[in-house]
Amino acid sequence: MTAKKQHNIALALNIAAFVLGSVGIGFRLTHSLSDFFLYYTQISNVIAVISSAMYIVCRNTQNKRLRGAVTASRYLGACMLTMTFLVVVCIFVPFGTEVTTRRLLGSVNGILHHIVCPLVSVISYIFFEDGVKTRRALLIPFTATAIYAFTVYTLNFLRLAEAPYPFFEVYDHPVWELIAWFVGLMAMITCIAAAVRLGNLAKDRKKK
Repeated sequence: MTAKKQHNIALALNIAAFVLGSVGIGFRLTHSLSDFFLYYTQISNVIAVISSAMYIVCRNTQNKRLRGAVTASRYLGACMLTMTFLVVVCIFVPFGTEVTTRRLLGSVNGILHHIVCPLVSVISYIFFEDGVKTRRALLIPFTATAIYAFTVYTLNFLRLAEAPYPFFEVYDHPVWELIAWFVGLMAMITCIAAAVRLGNLAKDRKKK
């Protein structure tokens, strides 16, 4: 595949990711605005939409710093969307109730943000885009996820907001269980970040 064709596919997928993600956000906002940013799913999709917009607008920039910012934002979006997809598919759907599954996948927003947008965005990043190169990039999704987790724990502890997910219910779980969930989630995002980065690098090596 030529570089031009690869870039054209990446552009098409990013346009699709931007449009589909924006539609999902629009549907979600009509449902509720007050708790929108409590959910990792919504935050990850907002970041992915912004990163796709940056890619579409700045894909041909010669500014090295701007190009690096676009690549980093696309990497962050791809990792967080993968986390969203895997938690839903591997935890909530198999071990949750029918009501939970219907809530997650029984709406336009649910299907787009939990399944379609992650697949489109991650396929584009891994197989068709220039990705991050250094191992230090693993800190980007790790730090973003840690900040999110600490913020939600704190808001729930102070009773300023309900926990968006059961494992963030501070008063419903012993401390050791909360720590175990936090460690597990951080290990998961680290593994995802490594896999996404290595998948993109493998594509580059194959191309050479």
